[in-house]
Amino acid sequence: MYHYIRTYDKKLPYFNFLHKKDFFKQINYFKKKFSILNKDFEQIKRSKGIFLSFDDGLKEHLKIGKYLFKNKLKAAFFISGYPIEKKDFLAIHKIHLIFGKFNSDAIFKIFNKFSIGNNSKNLFKIFLQQKKFLKKEKNKERKKKIILKTILNNYAQQNQKKIDEVFNYCFTRKEQKNMFKNFYLNKSDIKKLISYGMIVGAHGFSHRVLSKLSTKVLEKDINLSISILKKIIKKKTQFFCYPYGGKSVFDNRVISLLKKNNIRYAFNVDSKNFGPSSKNLEIPRFDCNEFKFGKLFKYETKKQ
Repeated sequence: MYHYIRTYDKKLPYFNFLHKKDFFKQINYFKKKFSILNKDFEQIKRSKGIFLSFDDGLKEHLKIGKYLFKNKLKAAFFISGYPIEKKDFLAIHKIHLIFGKFNSDAIFKIFNKFSIGNNSKNLFKIFLQQKKFLKKEKNKERKKKIILKTILNNYAQQNQKKIDEVFNYCFTRKEQKNMFKNFYLNKSDIKKLISYGMIVGAHGFSHRVLSKLSTKVLEKDINLSISILKKIIKKKTQFFCYPYGGKSVFDNRVISLLKKNNIRYAFNVDSKNFGPSSKNLEIPRFDCNEFKFGKLFKYETKKQ
């Protein structure tokens, strides 16, 4: 599973991503160590090796798709409908950009300005949720950011307007416009991925936690996600990827809606192998960070 694959941008000094050089090193490593699967997905299920997948429909994925095509490799790319339909960033990406621009001290001041996270009970609950991750993380700056990002992610599920306010405070309209045109795949890009022989699947419309949505909103989100993609690729996709992943982000309602839409394969983020006992609508995936050359590029200032 991959997300951002890019190079360092001084305008976003704290942005977390996998450097392009490390991505290509990792692909070569996979070729030698495991082999990369590039057949029909039904055959892939019965094969040993690695199958690549890319989430969120990011612009940099187009070059990745072209590279894979030239090297006779195949992968799945999962697209959220909201950026295509609304011409705006997903809330999750607004959060990533905010945290990519500022350090924890600056973000804490922004939180105070917008009265975010000032409920002590909620803060303690979030701390407990992240406790195991905080134990592993030795860098104080990143520990702070883990908690602050979790707080803002929780707001994103309940209060989209608040995220928009913070984002508009952090980035001018001109900055947003310039970033947006180079951030997401457009319709033409998605068609190119198809021409490269790549699998294109849905990733929800708004990239929200599906299990937390009301049934009415859930139906609209999944149906929109699939129908927007169908208009672009001229056929109904059989692939879906749960936003955020993990078993807590989908439930029986979600599974039922995917079946209703003839989705045959749905991808999770359970960090384990896909084996004979795995369910087609709960396909586990490893994060690329768990393998050699998968370490995120992180800018460190002298103060940190």
